[in-house]
Amino acid sequence: LGDHRQKKTLLERALKIEEREYGPDHPEVAAILTNLGNAHGALGDHQQKNLGNAHGETLLERALKIEEREFGPDHPKVAVTLANLGNAHGALGDHQQKKTLLERALKIHEREYGPDHPAVAVTLAILGNAHGALGDPRQAKTLLERAMKIDEREFGPHHPTVAISLYNLGVAHANLGDLGQATVLLERALSIKESAFGPNDPMVQRIRLWLAKLQRRRRIHTMLAELQS
Repeated sequence: LGDHRQKKTLLERALKIEEREYGPDHPEVAAILTNLGNAHGALGDHQQKNLGNAHGETLLERALKIEEREFGPDHPKVAVTLANLGNAHGALGDHQQKKTLLERALKIHEREYGPDHPAVAVTLAILGNAHGALGDPRQAKTLLERAMKIDEREFGPHHPTVAISLYNLGVAHANLGDLGQATVLLERALSIKESAFGPNDPMVQRIRLWLAKLQRRRRIHTMLAELQS
């Protein structure tokens, strides 16, 4: 947390300087607002209210307005801010708004880079997780499969980025009741992450918890099948 607090402090200083130099609606200000909004998010403050804004907008909402006015609504810079704002909404439990923002970001990225670009994969993964949170694991699975294929092609099958895709896809399979495939995907994610970051990495621990949960669910299914036979 110390690093994020320091980052926030430095960005708050930078924002004051940029606003004084360029005015409140300059693209340079928008860039600082985006980074400052993400720093607030990393500290758990997903509301990230800018108290100096008369409209009560969040930092990311301010950044988005500036970028849309400066670059137009379909610019890649706008897509990045849409994704960041979508993540903030998701962290606050508003997964429907997260989905709406990410769908817009995805269209921009696909139009700008084509359907198989790493930026598209990132957006697909976030959008897939939004669908999962909204109780649509089938659509989540479809989007996450696309993301994983792009990541594997771009980075190779043993890259930590691929491990994140495997984890997300494994969770989607678990939510669909496909415990066997979920286990296969999560074990592969575990192997990659553990090799890259060691056994104490937070995501390694998260994957282990999921695998333990799946093992318990499989055991319960086996017991129920034996009782019915």
